[in-house]
This record gives sequence, structure tokens and C-alpha cells, in this order.
Amino acid sequence: MEAHLDQIQASRPLRRAAQRARRRTRWWLVALAVVSALAVAGACAAGAFIVLREGEPDPSASSAEPAADHPSSVDESAAAPEVVDPIASRATDTAPISVEELFGADSITPAGGTGAYEVLETEELSNCADAGLDELADLLDDADCTQTVRATLINPDGEYAATAGVLNLADAAEADALRAAIEAGLEGGFAALRTDGEAAELGRAATMVGYNTYGHYLMYVVIGRTDGEPIEEASDPVRAIVGDLVDVWFIDQLNPRRDVH
Repeated sequence: MEAHLDQIQASRPLRRAAQRARRRTRWWLVALAVVSALAVAGACAAGAFIVLREGEPDPSASSAEPAADHPSSVDESAAAPEVVDPIASRATDTAPISVEELFGADSITPAGGTGAYEVLETEELSNCADAGLDELADLLDDADCTQTVRATLINPDGEYAATAGVLNLADAAEADALRAAIEAGLEGGFAALRTDGEAAELGRAATMVGYNTYGHYLMYVVIGRTDGEPIEEASDPVRAIVGDLVDVWFIDQLNPRRDVH
């Protein structure tokens, strides 16, 4: 079943107004947030829902009919083991994420998206609190978060700059708990990574934040106008950026970690 719910939240104070975003993927939800001045407020989306097959019949099992005086029985110990999502926990997805994995070129082109995004600057943070502001920074400081990989990009038409990042948390439960804490209302949010040129004003005026959880990762994007004007609503171009970067690009880069060798 596919379910999508989008929320718009205003920061200082945070307030929510339900909005629908485009439906581009089957397993996750996108949320958008309005923030004011330098404080880029964070918000999170509901986690990725994966439907996994519980098991198949054992092909080595005999197909012979049981004897009439020996009724068939079920060996419960031979039941298929529980299927575990490899990226549900850092214990099973042990390799750190990297700038090369997420932003390995001067530009990235999300599949089916609006075009190529220019990558202006990349950064890996070992202290996840540096990716947040105020209360969110405090939460990240207390969380079992080992790294944040982020980059600042320019959208295809050059009208928007965005800082997009992935937080490496302990497990899906912690990612969901962090999302729930943000949705409950926080002062502060995700910090923008400003650069010279087109992204020099990112985070100085009202921005939009899209976010999502995927396994033990929390993904986000902070979106601002390159001309420094505030964003006051989730316009189609803003929704497209969230969809391109969070719903498509990050998912495509992280999904190979699900491969079981």
C-alpha cells in the first residue's frame, strides 16, 4: 500500500498545516517546513515502509504423499527465518557513508528529475550536532549519530540553493524517534551550509525543509532562493527539489546497501 502525507511547519514558533506533496515513491513520505531568519527549522517525514516477503517453501522438501497411518506434521523449527532489512541498523549496515557515495561528481542528476544539480560544496561532519541548530542540535548531540554527510547544490534553473544531507543514526527506531521529536515542536532545526556566490544567502531568509527517514538514516534538504528572497509556500519548484534530492537521489544512492552478499 502506498501512503503519502506532507506537512508544512513554521518555525519560531513551529506550526503545521497539512499539504500534499507529489507522489513519486512508494515507501516514504516527504514533509516541508517554513523557517525564519537564520534558524532553519527542521522537520521529519514518516519512515520508509518496506514490504518484505516472509519466506518461500523449501525447494528441498519431499513431495511424496505421507503414509495413511502416519499423518503429516509441521516442523516449526524448519520455518523460514525472519527477514531483516540490512539498513534497519548500523549493526548490519556497518560501512560509513561518504561524500563520494552521495555526491561523487560536480553535478548530480536524479532519475526522472528536473535536470542536473550543480554541487557547490560538500562536507562530512563527525559531530552531528553541527548539522542542527538550537534544540535539534542538542538532540543530535545526545543521539547515537556517527556522521552527517551534506552538500550545497543549485537546482537546474538556478533559482534555488539547497543544503542536502544524510544523518547516520544507530537504527531505524532512533531515526523515527528523532523525527517524532521534531514533529512534536522544536526551536531550531537543520543548519544550512552557505557558500560564496549563488548560495551566499541560503538560510538568511525563510526557507523550506524537506525530510525523510530511510532505514537508520535521516535525510533532509534545506531550500532557499538564490536571490535571498524568503520562501513562503511549498511551490512546485520547491516540491520538485525535495522529490529530486530526498525521494530519489538519496534513496538511489543508499539503496545498494540493501544488497545481501
